[in-house]
Amino acid sequence: MTLKTPSPKKTAAKKKIPAAKLTTVTSKKNTASVSYNQRHRMIATAAYLLAEQRNFQGDQAIDDWLQAETEVDARLKQKH
Repeated sequence: MTLKTPSPKKTAAKKKIPAAKLTTVTSKKNTASVSYNQRHRMIATAAYLLAEQRNFQGDQAIDDWLQAETEVDARLKQKH
């Protein structure tokens, strides 16, 4: 039995994301008024709107999510 190695055409180069963007720290104080699911939906909606503003061009889903997470957490913090 021989193992097939993937052809270079089929393997896409992975975009490196800075470590600082991978870890987003959110204190419980910031999100105490909403549940995890509510916060998740708020972030998903905000990320969608960010992608929509740029006509869904480019592969920036992670960047959109992180920006949306920052904005949502800032709005939630203002309410406290």
